[in-house]
Amino acid sequence: MGVKKEKVIIFLYNRLFDPLIQSNFWLYIKDYLENENNPYDFHLITYENPDFPLTQEQQELVNYWISRGLEWTPLTWHPGKELKNKFYDVLDGFKVVAKLRLKGYKHIVTLGSVAGTYAYLYAYPLRMKQFLYQYEPHSEYAIDNKMWSEDSLQYKISHYLERKAALYAKVIASGTVFMKERVEKEWRSKAKFFRIPTVANDKKFLFDPKIREETRKELGFDEDTWVLYYPGKFGDLYYKEEFAYMYKWLKEEEPRFHMLIVTPHKDEEVIELFDKAGVSREDYTIRHSDYDNIHRYHFAADFAIISVPQGPSKKFISNIKVGEYLCAGLPFLINKGVSEDYLYAQNKNVGVVVDGFIKEEIKKAVPKIREYLTGDRDKLREHCRKVGLEYRGFESLNPIFKEAMKTLVEKG
Repeated sequence: MGVKKEKVIIFLYNRLFDPLIQSNFWLYIKDYLENENNPYDFHLITYENPDFPLTQEQQELVNYWISRGLEWTPLTWHPGKELKNKFYDVLDGFKVVAKLRLKGYKHIVTLGSVAGTYAYLYAYPLRMKQFLYQYEPHSEYAIDNKMWSEDSLQYKISHYLERKAALYAKVIASGTVFMKERVEKEWRSKAKFFRIPTVANDKKFLFDPKIREETRKELGFDEDTWVLYYPGKFGDLYYKEEFAYMYKWLKEEEPRFHMLIVTPHKDEEVIELFDKAGVSREDYTIRHSDYDNIHRYHFAADFAIISVPQGPSKKFISNIKVGEYLCAGLPFLINKGVSEDYLYAQNKNVGVVVDGFIKEEIKKAVPKIREYLTGDRDKLREHCRKVGLEYRGFESLNPIFKEAMKTLVEKG
């Protein structure tokens, strides 16, 4: 007889092949599925968007994971920000979890605070043990970024449930010591806390000079061009108009700069943003990429940007871009007070810290950026990657994640 496996639900309020999942949390799950001695029976619940059907390659991966013992229930996501749509999503998830509870599943793992609060609504009445992975105060981010008001029903409900989930959970993992202090000292949660910054797929982001040369040639960059890099969105949790002005001020100080933007936004949206700031169309390049090819642009770049505004809650954030930048050998610009990332930038000499995306601060940053770009590039990449592997690398963080999973299923 084989060893009895613990039954664990993985509850994700995302698509399975959302880059946020595949480049982060799923690295840990794949490691379990590829191990002959995997101690868990996983049942995965996701919310799929019909606008993003699985490709043939993705379906083959799913079939492989199922052959390794994974069970998967894909639910249909209800688009829109209306509370009724969220209610439908919560209800659909509850129906699946309740059935699985009857089959002996008594542990549930979630990614992010939204999925964590939904699953709390299941775990509490069904008497399940919960592991909140990458737990962060999403409701407070929304306040800091003026997406919600403190009087809004969305904020009140989300904020209340985030705290209730943290007080109920058996295990919490988050990326900073600041969240550890809040959970353990301020809230006095009985949950076992693990500091696990957002992991980077360090093998994917291992610098390749050949790919750099090919991509820069394709983009029309010569070696005298200093490519600043931003892969991501504008608005909501990130800067919008401020980003375009930030680049304008950098460019005024250093003509060799050129901004490479890889984004899901339409070109017209980005052009409008930079036109308003008075940035010439010749001074930036817009591209679009799936996750499979995003590393090519990391290798083509010279210096990267973290576009997270300041705010009281931002010390809790753990931005996946930081790990990917570092593992690709890229130093970065970041705001003071954002995660522990700004401390790493300062103390490990892998970035430039500014006190807000304001003209005076940005112009002061240019000489520091120049220092990085005029030194020995090979040594810089090597240094950044070494810091990235220690801080965000899979081999560094996987043992901590495994310990958190063991704690979840322990008796008591």
